Amino acid sequence: MINLDPKDLWKSVKGELEIVSNPAHFKAHIPGTAIKKIDEADHLIEISCTSEYQRNFIEERMYGYIKDIIRKIAGDEYRLMFTVEKTTDLKLKPDDFGPLFNTPQENINKAKSVGLNETYSFKRFIVGNHNRLANAVSTAIADNPGKIYNPFFLYSGVGLGKTHLVQAIGQEVLKKNPNAKVLYITGEQFLNEVVDAVRKGKPTSNLTRNELKNKYRNVDVLIVDDIHSIAGKEATQEEFFHTFNALYMDQKQIILTSDRPPHEIKTLEERLSSRFASGMIADIQPPDLETRMAILIERNEELKLGAPREVIEYIAEAIKTNIRELEAKLLQTVTTARSLGQTLNIETTKSIIGQIEKTQQSRITPNTIIREVCKYYGVTIKDLKGTRRMKTLVTPRQISMFFLRDISELGFQAIGELLGSRDHTTVMHGVNKIESSIKDNRSFQKEIDQVRNAILNAD
Repeated sequence: MINLDPKDLWKSVKGELEIVSNPAHFKAHIPGTAIKKIDEADHLIEISCTSEYQRNFIEERMYGYIKDIIRKIAGDEYRLMFTVEKTTDLKLKPDDFGPLFNTPQENINKAKSVGLNETYSFKRFIVGNHNRLANAVSTAIADNPGKIYNPFFLYSGVGLGKTHLVQAIGQEVLKKNPNAKVLYITGEQFLNEVVDAVRKGKPTSNLTRNELKNKYRNVDVLIVDDIHSIAGKEATQEEFFHTFNALYMDQKQIILTSDRPPHEIKTLEERLSSRFASGMIADIQPPDLETRMAILIERNEELKLGAPREVIEYIAEAIKTNIRELEAKLLQTVTTARSLGQTLNIETTKSIIGQIEKTQQSRITPNTIIREVCKYYGVTIKDLKGTRRMKTLVTPRQISMFFLRDISELGFQAIGELLGSRDHTTVMHGVNKIESSIKDNRSFQKEIDQVRNAILNAD
């Protein structure tokens, strides 16, 4: 044995393990572990873990890595034994939270001036199997904007990190070249500015058409978040079509995000859809358990929350929808326990999360459901409640019926009244049609999940 000191040996093992193992697995399952004892006579090394879940995962997925590394460092074969030493319950106090970020104010101001949030960086972006391609493309673009992967179209459900990733590109471009012209906007902002420019000459107008063109066509990197917001808006799509062409011909980087791929954006002009799909398309899927653990561990350390390992594990297993909700549940749980002076353990975590979910469910009104369905499919509420039976209206109408039944638990008669005084048998047929399509069509099931996610995360 080169070094019999348990602390030094485990530090060396972790250094090697971080290189050879899955990064998400390392971040999620190695923190909190330590070599408890080295028995030279029995050639046994005892490694302590903080929970049964952590011990089981390391034994099943990382045992071989650890054993090989110890053999390499120690020059001898050792048996490994993993034991559990649970952390004590944590009593939170009001001053247990540290500062969130230590970013210089001038950097924050610079980022804000081009629409970027300084907290969205590659350093804070947790990479896993669900987003590896998207991250690789983003870092490549940051190194060489406008030359490869142009345009870049990134799509995912709500709260999975697409805004974080595209803003990280902008941050990195500015870091490498402070003189670069980077602009981040949302699709809704672009829509509002086009409408405003069309109203030129009126007192409420801020931009003329020429000023609009100068703003968007004289940049090196244009990032438009939620580009699907311009679908169905003819004048806005026309303006963006010419903006896109001007930037593309000048080899300027175009980055777009949406909640679905280009061909699935309803009422988006075909000429735009084909251009959006002409470059690199990547998606971000919901993170697996290991990545969710890694994200929570990172945020727990970053925010100095002091949440015990068992609480982090419980939240990671309970929240599977999106990263935004995952991080919010951790912060809400710790904050609530602290404000009430409660001991933070699994029991209090279950109780707090249960209360939070009840509150969230109660704020989702029928009007919220109808609004989010209309927004997703690019139709108006008036048309949804109207009498026209075009396919572009019938499907969103039936999906509204399905969610009004599934989330709000309304009766068929009440749903019919909400959607233009329709007969309850029409509503029953609509709900049954959607339920059947979900079972038979995996692609449609994914679409319904995206709409549900948008409803549950609506402001």
